Amino acid sequence: MPSQSEDINIKENLWNSNEIKELIEYARHLQEENEDLQAKMIMMQAKLTNEEAKVRQMNNAIKQMIYGERN
Repeated sequence: MPSQSEDINIKENLWNSNEIKELIEYARHLQEENEDLQAKMIMMQAKLTNEEAKVRQMNNAIKQMIYGERN
């Protein structure tokens, strides 16, 4: 049988229903923030890929102007 001090420690470690609800709401909030950040990262990666493609096109156009005129 647990001693009185052990019984008090067990009661101190228990969470009430409001604390559990708050923790669940906080976890959901963090999950939503995480999903938003992941969506933003995907969008930024797509923009970066498009900009890199534009740079490659410009480099190819410049090379074609420089080397195309020499032929």
